[in-house]
Amino acid sequence: MSHGDPSSDPAAPQSSPPTPPRPKASKCPCCGHHTLRPTAKAHRVCRYRLVVVTLPAGLLVPTCSRCKHSLLSFDSVPDLAATLEAAYRAELVHRASVEITLLGEFYSQRRLERDLDLSQGYLSRLRAGDGVPSAALVSLMALLRADPHRLEELRSYWALPLPAEPTPRKRKQDA
Repeated sequence: MSHGDPSSDPAAPQSSPPTPPRPKASKCPCCGHHTLRPTAKAHRVCRYRLVVVTLPAGLLVPTCSRCKHSLLSFDSVPDLAATLEAAYRAELVHRASVEITLLGEFYSQRRLERDLDLSQGYLSRLRAGDGVPSAALVSLMALLRADPHRLEELRSYWALPLPAEPTPRKRKQDA
């Protein structure tokens, strides 16, 4: 043990770690004052693709302390794209699980898989949270849950051939 090193002496008073310097404020595009700083705040929401996503409380978003304007963009918040995509995927997984459970009151999973042309066991995997469904599939299941007899309409639609493609109408020529 070295006698000249005060950090190795257990009786020496320990200093608290230095607080990180407050980031320099930039100009707010809304009010024009230099009060825009990265701020963490709970209960912030934003729309991403089809859903409204709640942002994590620890996400630093440049916010004006004077007018409360938030500058939420991919340029101003480097982690925003990854955060929004992760929240969106989690929401798809959750909604799919709920819709599959509710549709189970009307149809078996196997029948749904057969009628929607899904691989066997796919809905079981989604219900367990193992996999990320497409937004189109989640939307379709939500519509079917709202009106379950529409599955019969889908079966009829795919069972019958479509009529011949209509011929395009000719436009009238201006005289």
